[in-house]
Amino acid sequence: MAAISIPCPACGSLLKMPDTSLLGKRAKCPRCSHRFVLALPAEEEVRLELAEVPVLPLAPKAGTAARWVPDDLPNFSDPSVPATPAVLADMFAPSADVPSFDIQVPGMAVPDIGSAMFPNGKADSVSLPDAAKIPAGSNNAVSPAADPTLKAGERPGMRKRRRGNKMPLIVMGILAVVMAGGGYAAFVLNQNSALQVSQTPAVNEAWEAQKVEMAASNESAESQSPTTGKPVPLDYLPFTPHLLCHLHPQELWKKNDRTTVEFQATLGDLGLWLREQIQLRTRFEPEEIAELTFAVNFGARMSVPDIAAVVRLREAQTKTDLMKRFKGQRRPDPKVEVYDSEDFSFLLIDDRTFAVAPVAMSEDLAMSRNDAALASPDMEPLLRESDRDRHVTLVFDLKILDSHREDVFMTQLQKVVDKFVMWLGEEVETVSWSMHLEPNFYMETLLHNTSDSSVMKVQRHAQLQFSRLAEEMLTGVKKMKPATIGSREIIGRFPAMLQALDVGTTVHIAPACARLVTVLPRNASVNLAAGALLTWNQSLLTNFDDEVNVAKSDGPAVPDKIVDRLKMKVLVDFRRTPLQEAFGYIGESIKTEVVIDGDALKGAGFTQNMPQTFDLGTVTAQAALHEIIKKYAQERDPLVLIVDESGKKLMLSTRVKAAADGLTVFDTSSK
Repeated sequence: MAAISIPCPACGSLLKMPDTSLLGKRAKCPRCSHRFVLALPAEEEVRLELAEVPVLPLAPKAGTAARWVPDDLPNFSDPSVPATPAVLADMFAPSADVPSFDIQVPGMAVPDIGSAMFPNGKADSVSLPDAAKIPAGSNNAVSPAADPTLKAGERPGMRKRRRGNKMPLIVMGILAVVMAGGGYAAFVLNQNSALQVSQTPAVNEAWEAQKVEMAASNESAESQSPTTGKPVPLDYLPFTPHLLCHLHPQELWKKNDRTTVEFQATLGDLGLWLREQIQLRTRFEPEEIAELTFAVNFGARMSVPDIAAVVRLREAQTKTDLMKRFKGQRRPDPKVEVYDSEDFSFLLIDDRTFAVAPVAMSEDLAMSRNDAALASPDMEPLLRESDRDRHVTLVFDLKILDSHREDVFMTQLQKVVDKFVMWLGEEVETVSWSMHLEPNFYMETLLHNTSDSSVMKVQRHAQLQFSRLAEEMLTGVKKMKPATIGSREIIGRFPAMLQALDVGTTVHIAPACARLVTVLPRNASVNLAAGALLTWNQSLLTNFDDEVNVAKSDGPAVPDKIVDRLKMKVLVDFRRTPLQEAFGYIGESIKTEVVIDGDALKGAGFTQNMPQTFDLGTVTAQAALHEIIKKYAQERDPLVLIVDESGKKLMLSTRVKAAADGLTVFDTSSK
């Protein structure tokens, strides 16, 4: 509807409205503030004037659709005149001077008008409308003098019939054109169909056979699994996990099994840290837990990740015992049992199952009672392939883990994580790794490709990397010089262990991932764990850029004071070496413990993986540290070095954090 304008009665200004929905309501003029009722303005009265009457011609104008009416039309309103078919036929019968047209179209039947109008042969019950009731004796015939376009002896209806006789010919012409067009279209369609049939690509029989072979190989790899459990569940988790770790602690911490005891011993500090985390978050010992699921959501970068856990105990517990362990107050919600303690919130499911999350996620934890967590699109294919009955299952998003590795792994493990990410390559999006210790050592690795890669590319890359692993490790081991004979023997055999790992690993292609399956003897797990741990520890003491071991046991005597140790000579040639690795190398060279304040660096916007690239040759340790620190001297909160003589260690922190802790900054630029 078009907009309307209503004038103000006071000032005459127009008030525009989009439609008539506001008519009848009071409004205020925006110009003079006069209030009035909205109404349409009265239409102006149009003045009427007499029009000039045209002079009609003497002869009537010729009509465009004249109709002939017989002179003596019966008066059907008179009851004595019946409207029978005979009377009507006689009334509309053509005169002798009107030619008769009898056209026969082949294949076309001419309808009988009389039988169509009167199917029963009777017209007594037919009543004509009032307009057809013409009084008897009226003269409505049109003479040739009244219509000069008519010829002598010609009635008005004859010309119309002559025009109508051309219609069959026009119809036949149209039908012929349509039939010709349809035939041509059918011919073109047949030609195109024949062309498409001739252009259908041939079936690649070799590729079809290869797909059948890959499916059979993957099915055979799945049959080697020692367990047939369901996928790892995401029940009772308050967020979407980026890293998921599923364990069977009661199996891994068995005290009467030699394999598990040796395996725990070879894990070293990692095993101790894992046990402490289980005790802290679940309030139970690992031996008391049948299944444990840890989930990590990293959130924003450089922020503390959220960690939740779902605990399934080996034996049922009373509610009183659980309350004593939780040491928390129950929330007022009667539908769920959530207990908030000082550090964690506990969601009680039953007498064997409960979930743990940070106190800040108490509401999300309560909602997870009925709604399971959703897996990310990249992790979902691997979770469907997982098996919850295996001793250890680890599923993670590689790209997210790479950007948050400083917040997850301890300093000593960050280097191996960097190597691991580079080893997998850029075509892997998510990884699933699982292990089972009995009856044989079974290990399965699933690699899900990125959107711009494919499963076959990932499979070929992983197979190539595994074949090179033993040779690359041998090159590094040759530069190591362990201090003890036992460590030297195990580290020396570690490349051979990796070669056996490569031989025992088969690579397959699953629908959504590359599958790597390893089957080795039962004691292989202990040997691999011991070899990996000792080799990793020795790598921290080895300079791989030089043939000489930096941490020589027969070197010169180490000064007692840290200040004097900083004057010792070290060989510095860093090539994109992470900060924590460069700082640790200098500390090992001068036989001094080094500590990096991770919270201080994180608060100032630094990371422990900032690359260091410079070649100083043989210089003092103090000069090498000064070269690192001066790179960040112009930052808002620069790096500083703290010398702790009483603790016999060096600390890398920031100026603000050192002042807050009351520590004295050491001047690395002094001679």
